[in-house]
Amino acid sequence: MGSLISEPIFCPCHFSSLLKYQQGRESCEDDPRPGRPVTVVTEENVRKIEKLVLADRRIKLWQIAEELQISKERVGEIIHEHMNMRKISARWVPKMLTSFDKQRRLQTSKDFLELVGNNTDEICDRIVTVDETWFRQYDPESKQESMQWTKK
Repeated sequence: MGSLISEPIFCPCHFSSLLKYQQGRESCEDDPRPGRPVTVVTEENVRKIEKLVLADRRIKLWQIAEELQISKERVGEIIHEHMNMRKISARWVPKMLTSFDKQRRLQTSKDFLELVGNNTDEICDRIVTVDETWFRQYDPESKQESMQWTKK
C-alpha cells in the first residue's frame, strides 16, 4: 500500500505562529491592524447619505462616495440594504408634448400652409405620411440621466 511520511512537514506560517506562542502569546485572535475601520456602514454615514439623496435624488453613487470618502460598493450597500431605496428611470412618452413643443408644432404647420398657398391639392397628393416620430432640436435627457432614487 502507501508508505507513511517519516519526516515532519515544514510550513513557515505554522512555524511563525508556534514561535509567537513559545514567546508567551496566549490568544488566537488577530492583532488589531492599522488603517481604515473594518466597516463604514455606520448610523452616521447612513444619515449623511440619506441627506445627500434627499437633497438630490439624481445623485450618483460615485458622487456620494467621493463626498464621504467611502467606496461606491459601501454606498450602494447603505442605499439598497439600510435605506431600502432603488434607482428608477423616468419613462419618456413622446405623445406628452410640452407647451413649447405644441407651440412649435403649430408654427411649423402655419409655415407649411403659407408655403403651400393655393396649391393645396397638388402638394397634398405628394405628401407621404407615416407614424409620427419627434425629432428634437435639443438633446433630451437620456434614460440614465433621468434616473432617480426612490423607496422600494
